[in-house]
Amino acid sequence: MKYGAHVFLWQDRYDDSALLRMLDDAEAWGLSFLEVAIGDDIHFNASKLGDEADMRGLELVFSPGGAWPMECDISLANASEPHPAVQWHRRAIEQAGRAGAVAYTGAIYGHPGAVRKQRPDEDEPKRIAESLNILAEDAADAGVQLVLEPMSHFRTHVANTPQQVNLLIALADHENLFSLFDTYHLVTEVTDFAAAFEEMRPHLWGLHACENNRGAPGTGLLPWQSLFSAMNAANWQGYIGFESYNSTWRDGDFALERGMFHNVCPDAESFIRHSKSFVEAGLSGVD
Repeated sequence: MKYGAHVFLWQDRYDDSALLRMLDDAEAWGLSFLEVAIGDDIHFNASKLGDEADMRGLELVFSPGGAWPMECDISLANASEPHPAVQWHRRAIEQAGRAGAVAYTGAIYGHPGAVRKQRPDEDEPKRIAESLNILAEDAADAGVQLVLEPMSHFRTHVANTPQQVNLLIALADHENLFSLFDTYHLVTEVTDFAAAFEEMRPHLWGLHACENNRGAPGTGLLPWQSLFSAMNAANWQGYIGFESYNSTWRDGDFALERGMFHNVCPDAESFIRHSKSFVEAGLSGVD
């Protein structure tokens, strides 16, 4: 199993020196990878970051998390060729490739915060799948796996459930498309985590392990034991990332701007150490 952490456990915007400090922390705390959020407002040297990660024996995962224009949503009908969202994600994938990242993950099928409260557009899944096929090929050329993360219906209308993300993967029909099981998002969408895991397992690249309130695993309401049992029964080995928002960074303004109104991640180290210890114990069968 490979354990990692999202940079937002430390801070929001960052430069090369801040990312090096995070790599040092990740190595010291026994992690295998660092997930780096990228966006139009985040600037760093991707090649240098990749070299520094290699020196520490760490892998990198990239995901959109900074400024991401709402028009760059591949679920939107658009006459431009290529679609503006395809162009935006292509640049992100190129950056991931320069860093030697193993994956580019997220709600790539749409845009977090874009929830169209209307009857589904029958053409939408096919339209999205066509763009995903293009991006999956670009990612394969860059040596990067393209990973789709279903999100809560509060964040997207496109893919909330294992069935919906599996449908997009099937329609896109590309071997370089995978999925990510985010416990925080799926708790509002499914009633059986073990069954959800089994549905996603054929394409499952990894998990985001986080509580129902975005706190550290084991501090909330999620049915961890059923998920751990399913993972063990399948002998599943993959990437497990810990994700939340640091609730003290910039005097707490960062978390507030992300809609986090309670102090569940006062510092990265305690969050990561608790999370890793809890998940390792759960997978080993230790109460």
